[in-house]
Amino acid sequence: MRRPSPSGPIQRRAESAFAGVEVCELAGLQLAAGAQRSIFDEDLWILTGLTQRHRTIQDWELAWDFAEILNPAWRVVTKEIVLAVLAPRFEAVLKCPLAGRRVRSPRTANRIRVQLTSWFNWLTGTGIQTLEEVTQTLCEQYLEERSWSVPEPNKPQRRLAPDTLTEIVRCMKLVPLYSELLSTDRHRPGFTPWPGRTAASVVGAESGRANRVPPMPDHVLQPLLATCLYLVNDVGPHLADLLDELRVDAAAAASLPRFTVDRLPAMRDVLVQMRAAHEPLPAISAQKGAVVEEQDERGPLRYLAASRLGRRIGVRELSRSEPYQRLKEDPVLLELAVEVGFAGAWARNAAPIPRADTKEPVPWTRPLADGDVEIMAGYVVTACLVLTCALSGMRTSELAEIAVGGRSSKRPTQSAGKRFRLASRVIKWKPFGGMPDEWVVIEEVDRAVALAERLVGRPVGDPLFGSIMIGARLDNLRNWLERSGNRERWGLPLIPPGPVNARMLRRTLAQTIAKRPGGLLAAKIALKHISVATTEGYAARPGGSQRLFLTEIEEAEEEHHVQLTVQAFRDVQAGRLPAGPGARSVIEAFAHVDAELTEAARSDPKVLNDDAHLESLLRKQAQTLHVGPANFCWFRDPSKALCLRLAGTPDATKPLVGMCDSARCPQATHHPCHRPVWAGQAASLTVFIENPRVPRGERQRLIPERERALRVVADLDAAISEGTA
Repeated sequence: MRRPSPSGPIQRRAESAFAGVEVCELAGLQLAAGAQRSIFDEDLWILTGLTQRHRTIQDWELAWDFAEILNPAWRVVTKEIVLAVLAPRFEAVLKCPLAGRRVRSPRTANRIRVQLTSWFNWLTGTGIQTLEEVTQTLCEQYLEERSWSVPEPNKPQRRLAPDTLTEIVRCMKLVPLYSELLSTDRHRPGFTPWPGRTAASVVGAESGRANRVPPMPDHVLQPLLATCLYLVNDVGPHLADLLDELRVDAAAAASLPRFTVDRLPAMRDVLVQMRAAHEPLPAISAQKGAVVEEQDERGPLRYLAASRLGRRIGVRELSRSEPYQRLKEDPVLLELAVEVGFAGAWARNAAPIPRADTKEPVPWTRPLADGDVEIMAGYVVTACLVLTCALSGMRTSELAEIAVGGRSSKRPTQSAGKRFRLASRVIKWKPFGGMPDEWVVIEEVDRAVALAERLVGRPVGDPLFGSIMIGARLDNLRNWLERSGNRERWGLPLIPPGPVNARMLRRTLAQTIAKRPGGLLAAKIALKHISVATTEGYAARPGGSQRLFLTEIEEAEEEHHVQLTVQAFRDVQAGRLPAGPGARSVIEAFAHVDAELTEAARSDPKVLNDDAHLESLLRKQAQTLHVGPANFCWFRDPSKALCLRLAGTPDATKPLVGMCDSARCPQATHHPCHRPVWAGQAASLTVFIENPRVPRGERQRLIPERERALRVVADLDAAISEGTA
């Protein structure tokens, strides 16, 4: 309900109500010991020492320079509004009848500061000196100028989306809401930009719109998940073991002495041994090798990893020592370089792993230099991040809050399998800093997080993944797979180019679960228990982040059921009739809808081909739809549900899809889209029945199953023939 605006002129304060106050103390924000404390009267506020800050907020978002505002009076106005939204319970703010009462986060306050800075500096540029001179015309002129993107070379300007402009208008409308608080300047009494209209209505933003984040296209998702699973399950364990060896070696090298002249004979002995064994010299990393080639360096030792060679005789540094300059001129070393060449010092006898396509065993890696091992570890961590995001539904902010040591697992009951839990924090819609939360995840996610913990090697409590810029990290992973030749070596599919981010992966998971019978993602990546584990996670914290994700899934499921019902209706219109015990009642319901469409076409022809009108007519029918593996269940009357009668639960509100016998249930139907499933089952059963190795009793049990499948196929063919006759 809108609060009444004050009437009459408002007397301006002689001094700001916030004069001399400490910003974070008044806003209730905790600072670390020794952190810089900002005073209201200062033009630079530094809040980087906040102890509650979450990991997605950057330092630049907490360094507020009000001196960027050209007009000194408007600097104070901006500081007063910013501190008022941080501390809405302050006595002077409570006296503003139109002021907001909800505490805003420092990130939101900074966005307000940025928008007000732009607005006030634009006014200064037009010659306006006081807010009393601002008119509605000026507001509309500023909005029009801000409605276009910043010009880019050789690209036309584009109009910004209404959602982007909403924030601009909202911040402009903030100023008159705090008129009683402002001490240096304010709008004239009674003036409000776009009075009586919300910011969304001013820019034409839609309210309550559907989620516009596109799901990942299947031709990108499939090779992406296949690649990440291969890196985590097949390559990752070997890489983690090798990285452990490398870290032990690096720690031991710190105490080794430098190369001296008296060690030259020992080095020559090592070189002779390497020549006799035809052992390649240790090579620098591929990244350094690219720099050497780019700089067009010459010489037979340009690819030599000198420090790694020095470890063979127990010295820490080789390339920076004076004796090494003498060694570089040694003919034994020069001849060895030409004769045996160079190769990475690690994984020269790599264990075999099966290729992803042919399952043929291949070495899990080519020989690697020290830097190559670290680089590969970074890309496998990216694969761990993508899997965690794609299979858990976590947001970017929640992925960033995953810390080393956040995994746990337990058995809910003695007979149940393990439940894998992942601790993080929910940031969105929560107080600044977020709230602790747990996600119940599948084993593949737990395995990916465990591998990432080994690869990063950070202490418990440190952030696990660092940057969550999945798109940029995935582009680097694509390029590395091609550049290194590993994609071809491992037989991995090519990941097509295209945008990938955490929101798209979250949206894809929600839609995938909604469209699978029982919520199975198994058809995507052959995971068999995603439904049980994920659903348990949704129910773990009522009202938490996973509950919001479940709400999104339910919305996607409802929309998918409407689409399936519309398609079934279109099939009946085209003569492709359903079969099964419940077919007659479904056909009658569709005939009733068709009659309503015909009548509507007579009175209002524009609705004849209007899918929205058709969906509204079929929505009630779609609410009864439950998708089975090979049938549709139209659950209108629980007393008629065969599964409930068999289970002894006639009062249940949902069918037991896993117990469905669609060939006998009076509410089940088979549609043309189900024919391949039944035909495939019949063919599979025929193979077992005709196999002499299958016991006779088992064959006798399978024969009725095959006959039922063939009968369903025959009924479907007959129904289709009858409809098209």
